[in-house]
Amino acid sequence: MKKQSTLKNILQVMMSNCSTILSGVFIGLLIPKIISVEGYGFYKTFTLYMTYVGIFHLGIADGIVLKYGGFDYDQLDRTKFRGFFQCYLLVHLFFAALFCICAIFMPNNNNKFILFMLAINMIVVNINTYFQQILQITQKFKEYSFPKILQDTTNILSIGLFYILYLHGFTISYTYYIIVVVSINCILTIWYLVNYKDIVFGNSQSLTTTKPEIVELIKNGFPLLFANLISTLILTLDRQFVNFLFDTTTYAIYSFAYDMLTLVTVATSAFAIVLYPTMKRTSLDHLKHIYKYLIETVLCFISFALLIFFPLKTFILWYLPNYASSLPIFRIIFPGLIITSAISIVMHNYYKTLGKNIIFFKKSLIVLLLSALANSIAYILFHTTIAISVASIIVMLFWYFYVEEYFVQIYEYKRWRRFIYILCMMSGFYLTTHLSSVFLGMMLYFIFYCLVTWCIFHKDFNTILTLFKNGR
Repeated sequence: MKKQSTLKNILQVMMSNCSTILSGVFIGLLIPKIISVEGYGFYKTFTLYMTYVGIFHLGIADGIVLKYGGFDYDQLDRTKFRGFFQCYLLVHLFFAALFCICAIFMPNNNNKFILFMLAINMIVVNINTYFQQILQITQKFKEYSFPKILQDTTNILSIGLFYILYLHGFTISYTYYIIVVVSINCILTIWYLVNYKDIVFGNSQSLTTTKPEIVELIKNGFPLLFANLISTLILTLDRQFVNFLFDTTTYAIYSFAYDMLTLVTVATSAFAIVLYPTMKRTSLDHLKHIYKYLIETVLCFISFALLIFFPLKTFILWYLPNYASSLPIFRIIFPGLIITSAISIVMHNYYKTLGKNIIFFKKSLIVLLLSALANSIAYILFHTTIAISVASIIVMLFWYFYVEEYFVQIYEYKRWRRFIYILCMMSGFYLTTHLSSVFLGMMLYFIFYCLVTWCIFHKDFNTILTLFKNGR
């Protein structure tokens, strides 16, 4: 039953991720086509700051994840969770009011609009995340997947409508699309409130009764919240530098390069989503045993997924020539997915499961400061977005090495084979993508991937397959 359940959960989440990938393709390739480059820059500014809005739930959702990660949905105390939700909502209404007040005094209309939309979207997105977290930790992956598919389908339909209007000569503003995105998120919030009203409406614990546990959730969840935020900042800090230091058009080009990365990261997130609640129900000895195999699986999968760069390059040159200048940036940052995926999918989930969020937070904070320093030096010396991208890749390598040091110590884990594999695959990618022939580069990278993967990991293939067959 465990075997069937784990595989079924992964497949269910992967199905929803397929719709997210399809939606991402539509957004990534049609939105830059139908709105101006400057408008795309404003849209990406909106999405950049949306990555930070999770901080405004103060760690309440993260505290629930840590405390109730091993519970089934039926085991949740309804009156208690209704009290949690009331506090959660009040916190967001307070911060949204502050956003709106700040927006009123914004001199620039574009920034004023973006801040107003951020205020609304912060409330609904964080509420949606609250329910998604609960469904994830209670392993209700079917219910977790359906609303995401619904949201992605609605996104695709709306983008398709905008594209039809564009073909008929209508001017599409970035403001129209942001309004549609926020509206879809609002509809999704209503869906969650209706379908999970048993933990929202009805008799609930008073705020006085709920307060001690809310404080406990914040106390435990805040370090995880900041660890997640810092991990996000490490991945977005270079974009933040470009947003501050360059014009909107340059930022649009830089952000477009990063948008292409999501085609791979979404595909792998199914494993991360299912992994944590599964690990919470797994013995510490078994976690120690499977660590290296999980790392190897992620490294091999992402390294293979880098092949998507070659057809994407050809497509962008043909379909989106205005964004052709993003390709050199895309080429530099794309192999960084090998590093970041191993950290986010495996290592961070291990830190959470073992209750070592503070350690992960401290390590990630040091890496964030190093990233800020590296990006500053790159800008001062070269004043180019390429230099900032290179600095980011170097910091990512250090991040991987530094975060994994904990497992080297407690598991007596020998990491050098995996680290050498990362360096080999990144080097092979840079060499083959430097060739003028896209087809030749793709074939050579594939051959290189097969040879290196076999030489380094062939002894572990049978064990990895056995673990997946057993649903563990």
